[in-house]
Amino acid sequence: MKKVSVISLGCPKNTVDSEKILGILGNTGYAISVIPEEADFVIVNTCAFIKPAVEESMQTISKLIKKKQRKKYKLIIAGCLPARDYDFLRAEKGIDGIIGPYQISQLPCILSEIDRDNVINAGLFYDKKDYCGIPRAISTWPYGYLKITDGCSNYCSYCTIPFIRGPLFSFEEKQILKEAESLFNSGVKELIIVGHDITAYGKDRGKSGLCNLIREILKIGFPWIRLMYLHPSGITKDLLELINDTPEMCRYLDIPLQHVHPDILRSMNRPVMDYMKLIESIRKAVPGIVLRTTFIVGFPGESEEIFNYLLEFVRTVRFERLGVFIYYPEKGTRASILKQQIPLAKKKERFFRLMEVQKKISKEIACSFIGKAMEVLVEKQVDGYLSGRTQMDAPDIDWTAKIHGKASPGEIVRIRITRSSSYSLSGKICGNV
Repeated sequence: MKKVSVISLGCPKNTVDSEKILGILGNTGYAISVIPEEADFVIVNTCAFIKPAVEESMQTISKLIKKKQRKKYKLIIAGCLPARDYDFLRAEKGIDGIIGPYQISQLPCILSEIDRDNVINAGLFYDKKDYCGIPRAISTWPYGYLKITDGCSNYCSYCTIPFIRGPLFSFEEKQILKEAESLFNSGVKELIIVGHDITAYGKDRGKSGLCNLIREILKIGFPWIRLMYLHPSGITKDLLELINDTPEMCRYLDIPLQHVHPDILRSMNRPVMDYMKLIESIRKAVPGIVLRTTFIVGFPGESEEIFNYLLEFVRTVRFERLGVFIYYPEKGTRASILKQQIPLAKKKERFFRLMEVQKKISKEIACSFIGKAMEVLVEKQVDGYLSGRTQMDAPDIDWTAKIHGKASPGEIVRIRITRSSSYSLSGKICGNV
């Protein structure tokens, strides 16, 4: 039996693709190996959203090319990098196959050809309509990601996603619900709904359907449902009411704002809105909601005055969760040819200044939970304790919770918080949910 190993890079949306790669190959007779050196085929599902992601993908590929001289596996490059640098990869010696982001269903045939020592450059054919029906091997249990859209039609001036993944494509509701049911039947306790902009769901079909889709998903029975990657212009009264009135909905919204100064927002081709007012309205509509956002520092034209405007906004709003990206000029984007580009050293300095402000806010917020009881999803056993997350936290990017007491992964328990740090909580189990 041939063995295949998948290395997944990048975001949760890529994780779903990797799980589908594992699922379809597992269903067609391939054994799955977590050790690339022991596999007959190594598939790298790449990320290429920004420069650091491209560099990570390239470094991973380079290491695997060197190793395959001894281990003799076949190397296949999949995901976003082929869509961004296809010609470069074709010229790279040591790569046995290149596939685009939506050729997963063709992988069994592609591997058969590669196994016969044929080099396969499958191009960038996009076939998204049957994506939800591809089987999955869940790698993140007890939580799972559900991708409801792909691509994006917002065309922010700095972003490569529309060129890599194409315009907005909403998957069929029936197919999404069938996949959600499959995740529920596999024991997934927390469903995390993702897409490059989930608030746009259905707009390419002539209607906005996120709330209706969520209502149908709620019927399946997940204890927790989390929403990620929401465009600020798509936050509706209906959505906020749904979150506020539904216990299963995590009181958490991930809304990447990217910046708040009007001049930078216009240059980014982002909505010029009163974001202070937006956040106030969200917190009023859903008391206790946790807001996560991301900001880009060092965008062309960001003067020291404009950066200080952003800093003051963060100090005032006090986001519960916040991430920061350094701006990199991406080839082919409008922002890459703008004047007033910022030196990298200045961008890095602003990154650390903003993160220091947020670290202080995070520490103060975390301290406020000491003595309180909170629900936690137990994820894994670690030496001497359990590790999990509260409803306030998404996997990998937010806080973790150290749990003392007896419970099993997949259980939702209530803990009493006894300690905290800037990005973590610790507590003892005081009951099951």
